[in-house]
Amino acid sequence: MQPPRFELPRVGVVITCHNYRDYIEDAIRSVLAQTYQKWHCVIVDDASTDGSADHIRRLLEAIDDPRFSLLARSQNGGQLESFRDGFAASDAPFVAFLDADDIWLPNFLVAHLAAHLNAMRPASLSSSDVFLVDRDRSLLAGTYIQLRKPRSSLDGPGVGIIPGKQLGAMAPEIGYVSDHPITYFKPGAYGWMWAPTSSMVFRRAALEPVLAFPFKARIGTDYLAATCAHLAAGSLLLSECLGLYRLHGANASTNIAYTGGNVQQSLAYRAHEMVMANDIVDYVVASAEQLAAANGRGFVPGFLSQHAKRFGSLGDDPRVMPFLGRRSRLRRLRKRFAKRLVWALRRLFGKA
Repeated sequence: MQPPRFELPRVGVVITCHNYRDYIEDAIRSVLAQTYQKWHCVIVDDASTDGSADHIRRLLEAIDDPRFSLLARSQNGGQLESFRDGFAASDAPFVAFLDADDIWLPNFLVAHLAAHLNAMRPASLSSSDVFLVDRDRSLLAGTYIQLRKPRSSLDGPGVGIIPGKQLGAMAPEIGYVSDHPITYFKPGAYGWMWAPTSSMVFRRAALEPVLAFPFKARIGTDYLAATCAHLAAGSLLLSECLGLYRLHGANASTNIAYTGGNVQQSLAYRAHEMVMANDIVDYVVASAEQLAAANGRGFVPGFLSQHAKRFGSLGDDPRVMPFLGRRSRLRRLRKRFAKRLVWALRRLFGKA
Protein backbone atom coordinates (compact mmCIF):
# COMPACT_ATOMS: atom_id res chain seq x y z
CA MET A 1 0.00 0.00 0.00
CA GLN A 2 1.42 3.38 -1.05
CA PRO A 3 1.53 6.18 1.55
CA PRO A 4 -0.89 9.07 0.90
CA ARG A 5 0.60 11.71 -1.38
CA PHE A 6 0.23 15.43 -0.81
CA GLU A 7 -2.29 17.39 -2.87
CA LEU A 8 -1.01 19.97 -5.31
CA PRO A 9 -2.37 23.49 -4.69
CA ARG A 10 -5.32 25.06 -6.44
CA VAL A 11 -4.87 28.39 -8.16
CA GLY A 12 -7.52 31.09 -8.15
CA VAL A 13 -7.41 32.97 -11.45
CA VAL A 14 -8.95 36.45 -11.61
CA ILE A 15 -9.54 38.11 -15.00
CA THR A 16 -10.39 41.80 -14.64
CA CYS A 17 -12.28 43.45 -17.50
CA HIS A 18 -13.46 46.97 -18.25
CA ASN A 19 -14.52 47.67 -21.83
CA TYR A 20 -12.24 45.00 -23.32
CA ARG A 21 -14.88 43.12 -25.28
CA ASP A 22 -12.54 42.81 -28.27
CA TYR A 23 -9.85 41.02 -26.27
CA ILE A 24 -11.52 39.07 -23.47
CA GLU A 25 -12.02 35.83 -25.42
CA ASP A 26 -8.26 35.50 -26.01
CA ALA A 27 -7.66 35.86 -22.26
CA ILE A 28 -10.33 33.31 -21.31
CA ARG A 29 -9.14 30.73 -23.82
CA SER A 30 -5.54 31.16 -22.66
CA VAL A 31 -6.65 30.11 -19.16
CA LEU A 32 -8.55 27.16 -20.62
CA ALA A 33 -5.37 26.07 -22.45
CA GLN A 34 -3.22 25.84 -19.29
CA THR A 35 -1.31 22.58 -18.90
CA TYR A 36 -1.83 22.79 -15.12
CA GLN A 37 -5.49 21.98 -14.53
CA LYS A 38 -6.13 22.69 -10.83
CA TRP A 39 -7.55 26.17 -11.22
CA HIS A 40 -10.83 28.00 -11.15
CA CYS A 41 -11.36 31.37 -12.76
CA VAL A 42 -13.64 34.28 -11.87
CA ILE A 43 -14.03 37.00 -14.49
CA VAL A 44 -14.82 40.37 -12.91
CA ASP A 45 -16.51 42.80 -15.29
CA ASP A 46 -16.19 46.30 -13.84
CA ALA A 47 -19.44 47.79 -15.18
CA SER A 48 -18.29 47.79 -18.82
CA THR A 49 -20.31 49.88 -21.27
CA ASP A 50 -19.25 48.02 -24.44
CA GLY A 51 -21.29 44.85 -23.90
CA SER A 52 -18.39 42.92 -22.34
CA ALA A 53 -20.52 41.24 -19.66
CA ASP A 54 -23.06 39.82 -22.13
CA HIS A 55 -20.25 38.73 -24.44
CA ILE A 56 -18.56 36.91 -21.54
CA ARG A 57 -21.82 35.16 -20.60
CA ARG A 58 -22.20 33.84 -24.13
CA LEU A 59 -18.58 32.70 -24.20
CA LEU A 60 -18.90 30.84 -20.91
CA GLU A 61 -22.11 29.15 -22.07
CA ALA A 62 -20.31 27.95 -25.20
CA ILE A 63 -17.22 26.78 -23.28
CA ASP A 64 -19.34 25.05 -20.63
CA ASP A 65 -16.58 24.57 -18.04
CA PRO A 66 -17.71 24.84 -14.40
CA ARG A 67 -14.33 26.23 -13.39
CA PHE A 68 -15.34 29.58 -14.92
CA SER A 69 -17.70 32.10 -13.36
CA LEU A 70 -18.66 35.71 -14.05
CA LEU A 71 -18.98 38.46 -11.47
CA ALA A 72 -20.55 41.53 -13.09
CA ARG A 73 -20.24 44.70 -11.02
CA SER A 74 -23.15 47.15 -11.22
CA GLN A 75 -20.91 50.18 -10.62
CA ASN A 76 -17.41 50.90 -11.84
CA GLY A 77 -14.93 50.72 -8.98
CA GLY A 78 -11.56 50.56 -10.70
CA GLN A 79 -9.01 47.76 -10.94
CA LEU A 80 -8.30 47.57 -7.22
CA GLU A 81 -11.96 46.88 -6.41
CA SER A 82 -12.06 44.24 -9.17
CA PHE A 83 -8.97 42.62 -7.63
CA ARG A 84 -10.67 42.57 -4.24
CA ASP A 85 -13.91 41.07 -5.57
CA GLY A 86 -12.09 38.37 -7.53
CA PHE A 87 -9.80 37.58 -4.61
CA ALA A 88 -12.78 37.22 -2.25
CA ALA A 89 -14.47 34.78 -4.65
CA SER A 90 -11.69 32.23 -4.11
CA ASP A 91 -9.96 30.51 -1.20
CA ALA A 92 -7.12 29.01 -3.25
CA PRO A 93 -3.63 29.29 -1.69
CA PHE A 94 -2.24 30.88 -4.87
CA VAL A 95 -3.88 33.69 -6.83
CA ALA A 96 -3.06 34.91 -10.34
CA PHE A 97 -4.43 38.01 -12.05
CA LEU A 98 -4.88 38.31 -15.80
CA ASP A 99 -5.86 41.57 -17.48
CA ALA A 100 -8.59 40.99 -20.07
CA ASP A 101 -6.41 42.34 -22.88
CA ASP A 102 -3.47 40.01 -22.14
CA ILE A 103 -2.80 36.33 -22.86
CA TRP A 104 -1.05 33.52 -20.99
CA LEU A 105 1.03 30.89 -22.77
CA PRO A 106 0.05 27.28 -21.89
CA ASN A 107 2.82 26.71 -19.31
CA PHE A 108 2.20 29.91 -17.34
CA LEU A 109 0.63 28.34 -14.26
CA VAL A 110 2.79 25.23 -14.08
CA ALA A 111 5.99 27.29 -14.42
CA HIS A 112 4.96 29.68 -11.65
CA LEU A 113 3.86 26.92 -9.29
CA ALA A 114 7.06 24.96 -9.90
CA ALA A 115 8.99 28.13 -9.04
CA HIS A 116 6.95 28.80 -5.89
CA LEU A 117 7.40 25.23 -4.69
CA ASN A 118 11.19 25.25 -5.11
CA ALA A 119 13.31 23.73 -2.33
CA MET A 120 15.42 26.85 -1.72
CA ARG A 121 13.48 30.12 -1.32
CA PRO A 122 9.69 30.29 -0.90
CA ALA A 123 8.48 33.79 -1.81
CA SER A 124 5.40 36.00 -1.58
CA LEU A 125 4.96 36.40 -5.33
CA SER A 126 6.43 35.48 -8.67
CA SER A 127 6.62 37.38 -11.94
CA SER A 128 7.66 36.12 -15.37
CA ASP A 129 8.84 37.85 -18.50
CA VAL A 130 6.36 38.63 -21.29
CA PHE A 131 6.38 39.18 -25.04
CA LEU A 132 5.14 42.63 -26.06
CA VAL A 133 2.53 42.56 -28.82
CA ASP A 134 0.23 45.09 -30.47
CA ARG A 135 -3.58 44.98 -30.61
CA ASP A 136 -3.43 42.35 -33.38
CA ARG A 137 -0.83 40.23 -31.53
CA SER A 138 2.03 41.23 -33.83
CA LEU A 139 5.29 40.86 -31.89
CA LEU A 140 6.92 44.13 -30.77
CA ALA A 141 9.60 42.91 -28.34
CA GLY A 142 10.91 39.68 -26.84
CA THR A 143 11.19 40.94 -23.25
CA TYR A 144 9.77 43.39 -20.71
CA ILE A 145 12.93 45.32 -19.95
CA GLN A 146 11.91 46.46 -16.43
CA LEU A 147 11.78 42.84 -15.20
CA ARG A 148 14.91 42.51 -13.04
CA LYS A 149 16.09 39.25 -14.54
CA PRO A 150 19.79 38.53 -15.19
CA ARG A 151 20.79 40.42 -18.33
CA SER A 152 24.51 40.98 -17.69
CA SER A 153 27.24 40.23 -15.16
CA LEU A 154 26.49 43.62 -13.55
CA ASP A 155 22.89 42.80 -12.61
CA GLY A 156 21.94 43.13 -8.95
CA PRO A 157 22.11 40.90 -5.89
CA GLY A 158 19.48 38.26 -6.54
CA VAL A 159 19.84 34.60 -5.55
CA GLY A 160 19.76 32.01 -8.33
CA ILE A 161 17.17 29.26 -7.79
CA ILE A 162 18.07 25.75 -8.91
CA PRO A 163 15.06 23.78 -10.20
CA GLY A 164 14.26 20.89 -7.86
CA LYS A 165 13.90 17.37 -9.29
CA GLN A 166 12.38 15.73 -6.21
CA LEU A 167 8.96 17.36 -6.50
CA GLY A 168 8.77 16.64 -10.23
CA ALA A 169 9.55 12.98 -9.60
CA MET A 170 6.82 12.77 -6.96
CA ALA A 171 4.23 14.80 -8.87
CA PRO A 172 4.90 14.79 -12.65
CA GLU A 173 2.11 17.31 -13.32
CA ILE A 174 4.17 19.97 -11.52
CA GLY A 175 7.56 18.77 -12.77
CA TYR A 176 8.30 21.81 -14.93
CA VAL A 177 11.97 22.61 -15.47
CA SER A 178 12.88 25.66 -17.54
CA ASP A 179 16.17 26.42 -19.27
CA HIS A 180 15.67 30.06 -18.26
CA PRO A 181 17.02 31.30 -14.90
CA ILE A 182 14.85 31.99 -11.86
CA THR A 183 16.08 34.66 -9.45
CA TYR A 184 14.98 35.31 -5.87
CA PHE A 185 15.04 38.83 -4.42
CA LYS A 186 14.78 39.32 -0.65
CA PRO A 187 12.15 41.66 0.85
CA GLY A 188 14.84 44.31 1.28
CA ALA A 189 15.38 44.62 -2.49
CA TYR A 190 13.78 47.95 -3.38
CA GLY A 191 12.03 49.28 -6.47
CA TRP A 192 9.96 47.97 -9.35
CA MET A 193 11.41 44.62 -10.45
CA TRP A 194 8.42 42.82 -11.97
CA ALA A 195 6.58 42.63 -15.27
CA PRO A 196 2.94 43.90 -15.28
CA THR A 197 -0.15 42.39 -13.60
CA SER A 198 -0.65 39.46 -15.97
CA SER A 199 2.83 38.14 -15.18
CA MET A 200 2.23 37.72 -11.45
CA VAL A 201 1.20 34.87 -9.13
CA PHE A 202 0.75 35.65 -5.41
CA ARG A 203 0.59 33.55 -2.27
CA ARG A 204 -2.83 34.23 -0.86
CA ALA A 205 -1.56 34.87 2.68
CA ALA A 206 0.90 37.51 1.44
CA LEU A 207 -1.68 39.36 -0.66
CA GLU A 208 -4.64 39.22 1.74
CA PRO A 209 -3.52 42.04 4.10
CA VAL A 210 -2.51 44.15 1.09
CA LEU A 211 -5.91 43.99 -0.60
CA ALA A 212 -7.61 44.64 2.76
CA PHE A 213 -5.72 47.93 3.16
CA PRO A 214 -7.62 51.18 2.34
CA PHE A 215 -5.41 52.51 -0.45
CA LYS A 216 -6.39 55.85 -1.98
CA ALA A 217 -5.09 55.23 -5.52
CA ARG A 218 -7.51 53.85 -8.11
CA ILE A 219 -4.82 52.90 -10.63
CA GLY A 220 -1.42 51.24 -10.31
CA THR A 221 -2.85 48.18 -8.58
CA ASP A 222 0.03 45.96 -9.70
CA TYR A 223 2.52 48.45 -8.21
CA LEU A 224 0.71 48.52 -4.87
CA ALA A 225 0.08 44.77 -4.73
CA ALA A 226 3.58 43.67 -5.78
CA THR A 227 5.48 46.26 -3.71
CA CYS A 228 3.57 45.51 -0.50
CA ALA A 229 3.34 41.72 -0.88
CA HIS A 230 7.08 41.59 -1.67
CA LEU A 231 7.82 43.00 1.80
CA ALA A 232 6.57 39.79 3.42
CA ALA A 233 8.88 37.20 1.83
CA GLY A 234 10.40 38.56 -1.37
CA SER A 235 9.90 37.75 -5.06
CA LEU A 236 10.78 35.07 -7.59
CA LEU A 237 11.51 36.37 -11.09
CA LEU A 238 11.16 33.92 -13.96
CA SER A 239 13.26 34.85 -16.99
CA GLU A 240 11.07 32.83 -19.36
CA CYS A 241 8.43 34.69 -21.38
CA LEU A 242 5.14 33.08 -20.33
CA GLY A 243 2.57 35.55 -21.64
CA LEU A 244 1.69 38.24 -24.15
CA TYR A 245 1.41 41.82 -22.89
CA ARG A 246 -0.75 43.72 -25.34
CA LEU A 247 -0.02 47.37 -26.14
CA HIS A 248 -3.08 48.68 -27.97
CA GLY A 249 -3.00 52.42 -27.24
CA ALA A 250 -5.65 52.37 -24.50
CA ASN A 251 -3.80 50.58 -21.68
CA ALA A 252 -4.45 51.89 -18.18
CA SER A 253 -0.78 52.67 -17.55
CA THR A 254 0.48 53.52 -21.04
CA ASN A 255 -1.01 55.02 -24.19
CA ILE A 256 2.31 55.83 -25.85
CA ALA A 257 3.52 54.01 -28.96
CA TYR A 258 6.27 51.52 -28.13
CA THR A 259 9.66 52.79 -29.32
CA GLY A 260 11.86 50.10 -27.74
CA GLY A 261 13.43 49.95 -24.28
CA ASN A 262 11.17 50.63 -21.30
CA VAL A 263 7.41 50.78 -21.78
CA GLN A 264 6.68 54.47 -21.22
CA GLN A 265 3.96 55.36 -18.72
CA SER A 266 1.15 57.69 -19.66
CA LEU A 267 0.97 61.24 -18.26
CA ALA A 268 -2.22 60.30 -16.37
CA TYR A 269 -0.43 57.38 -14.71
CA ARG A 270 2.63 59.46 -13.77
CA ALA A 271 0.36 62.11 -12.28
CA HIS A 272 -0.77 59.52 -9.72
CA GLU A 273 2.77 58.45 -8.72
CA MET A 274 2.78 60.45 -5.49
CA VAL A 275 -0.64 59.12 -4.50
CA MET A 276 0.70 55.58 -4.89
CA ALA A 277 3.96 56.46 -3.12
CA ASN A 278 1.98 57.81 -0.16
CA ASP A 279 -0.19 54.69 -0.14
CA ILE A 280 2.98 52.59 0.22
CA VAL A 281 4.10 54.70 3.19
CA ASP A 282 0.71 54.30 4.85
CA TYR A 283 0.82 50.53 4.39
CA VAL A 284 4.40 50.15 5.66
CA VAL A 285 3.83 52.36 8.72
CA ALA A 286 0.60 50.49 9.58
CA SER A 287 2.38 47.14 9.14
CA ALA A 288 5.66 48.15 10.77
CA GLU A 289 5.39 45.75 13.70
CA GLN A 290 4.69 42.70 11.54
CA LEU A 291 7.37 43.64 9.00
CA ALA A 292 9.95 44.12 11.75
CA ALA A 293 9.06 40.73 13.26
CA ALA A 294 9.51 39.04 9.87
CA ASN A 295 12.57 40.91 8.60
CA GLY A 296 14.35 42.51 11.57
CA ARG A 297 14.22 45.83 13.40
CA GLY A 298 16.13 47.74 10.73
CA PHE A 299 13.90 46.65 7.87
CA VAL A 300 11.20 49.35 8.00
CA PRO A 301 13.66 52.26 8.47
CA GLY A 302 15.74 50.87 5.61
CA PHE A 303 12.75 50.60 3.29
CA LEU A 304 11.37 54.03 4.15
CA SER A 305 14.80 55.61 3.68
CA GLN A 306 15.01 54.17 0.15
CA HIS A 307 11.41 55.15 -0.57
CA ALA A 308 12.04 58.72 0.61
CA LYS A 309 15.12 58.88 -1.59
CA ARG A 310 13.08 57.72 -4.60
CA PHE A 311 10.22 60.16 -3.88
CA GLY A 312 12.10 63.16 -2.52
CA SER A 313 9.24 65.04 -0.85
CA LEU A 314 8.57 62.07 1.43
CA GLY A 315 11.85 62.74 3.27
CA ASP A 316 10.15 65.46 5.34
CA ASP A 317 6.96 63.48 5.86
CA PRO A 318 6.07 63.25 9.60
CA ARG A 319 5.01 59.62 9.03
CA VAL A 320 8.50 58.77 7.79
CA MET A 321 10.77 60.87 10.02
CA PRO A 322 10.33 58.81 13.26
CA PHE A 323 11.62 55.70 11.45
CA LEU A 324 14.77 57.33 10.08
CA GLY A 325 18.05 57.25 11.99
CA ARG A 326 19.38 60.35 13.74
CA ARG A 327 22.01 60.96 11.05
CA SER A 328 19.46 60.58 8.28
CA ARG A 329 17.07 63.00 9.99
CA LEU A 330 19.85 65.58 10.48
CA ARG A 331 20.95 65.21 6.86
CA ARG A 332 17.41 65.81 5.63
CA LEU A 333 16.96 68.79 7.95
CA ARG A 334 20.18 70.32 6.60
CA LYS A 335 18.98 69.80 3.02
CA ARG A 336 15.63 71.39 3.83
CA PHE A 337 17.35 74.35 5.54
CA ALA A 338 19.70 74.81 2.55
CA LYS A 339 16.77 74.82 0.11
CA ARG A 340 14.91 77.42 2.16
CA LEU A 341 18.06 79.55 2.46
CA VAL A 342 18.58 79.48 -1.32
CA TRP A 343 14.92 80.39 -1.87
CA ALA A 344 15.18 83.30 0.61
CA LEU A 345 18.38 84.62 -0.96
CA ARG A 346 16.87 84.48 -4.44
CA ARG A 347 13.87 86.46 -3.25
CA LEU A 348 16.10 88.97 -1.48
CA PHE A 349 18.43 89.59 -4.41
CA GLY A 350 15.58 89.42 -6.86
CA LYS A 351 13.86 92.29 -5.09
CA ALA A 352 17.12 94.16 -4.81
